[in-house]
Amino acid sequence: MSALALADWARTSEELLRSSLAQPGPFTLGLVFAGGLLTSLGPCSLSLLPVTLAYLAGFDTDNTRPWLRSLSFSGGIVASLVLLGLASGWLGHLYGQVPGLIPTLVAILAVVMGLNLLGLLRLPLPAGPDPNQWRQKVPAPLAPLAAGLAFGLAASPCTTPVLAVLLAWIAQAGNPLAGMALLTCFATGQVMPLLLAGTVAAWMPRLLALRALGQWVPPISGVVLLITGGLTLLAQWT
Repeated sequence: MSALALADWARTSEELLRSSLAQPGPFTLGLVFAGGLLTSLGPCSLSLLPVTLAYLAGFDTDNTRPWLRSLSFSGGIVASLVLLGLASGWLGHLYGQVPGLIPTLVAILAVVMGLNLLGLLRLPLPAGPDPNQWRQKVPAPLAPLAAGLAFGLAASPCTTPVLAVLLAWIAQAGNPLAGMALLTCFATGQVMPLLLAGTVAAWMPRLLALRALGQWVPPISGVVLLITGGLTLLAQWT
């Protein structure tokens, strides 16, 4: 009886997840924003924060204000993730005619990425484009934006597993506009520490002080991905 109840709960959870991603409401958007914010507070992301701000200081060839450079760079990151969300929703719309295939693949991806975040399965993640090359191909005022676009596509051990599963869920929903909305919220949450540190210098030590707590973000994210992936597989196979 407990096995049947678990299978029924798994199917209900999967249907709720699918409907929430296909037609995201305020709660879903807020949850995705919180997910982006939490991944940005992971230890590897916070450790890269001073390096990123020092890198942005190298754009100071036209006396642009620091907060404007941070805003432009963050805008590039958001734009790159929004484009990924649009592409994922569009691909899901094209290939969503294969019933059961995409949900199963998404569930397997969630389990694999969950194991990766827990340190139980090491995966070589792609490096992504080089921000330095992208910034050299555009006029100087647009260099931070172009570098942010490349930076948003680059892999991060803290954020890439979560982002990959989110993109897969969006592909499963098959709604390009919903994908854009979800990735906008995720990316906005992800760049909040960068915007705060780049705008108000006093925020830098406060954010870096969160690294002790941020070490729990990857394992918690891994457990969440394992549970959701496992429930989806259970729903598909029962």
